[in-house]
Amino acid sequence: MTDPIRAPLSSRLIALLRLTVERHEPELMPLVETVGEIPLNETDREALRGAVLSEFLEVGRDSDDEPTSYGLELEQLIDALGHC
Repeated sequence: MTDPIRAPLSSRLIALLRLTVERHEPELMPLVETVGEIPLNETDREALRGAVLSEFLEVGRDSDDEPTSYGLELEQLIDALGHC
């Protein structure tokens, strides 16, 4: 059974999701296009979170391993995908 994303993602978070998935998991782009249109199951959400996490680990932290402002946006997206 699928669990719908209950709170729609903002247009800003959708754009960020597209950007990160294109960079890290381009094969998931068809899934990104369905966000907000059809329910995503846990497996789908986990795959999307993985792409966002890759972006966070690559460019979302400063030299002290603290999240940058971009990293904080990525964390927000991860949370939105995971706590729906």
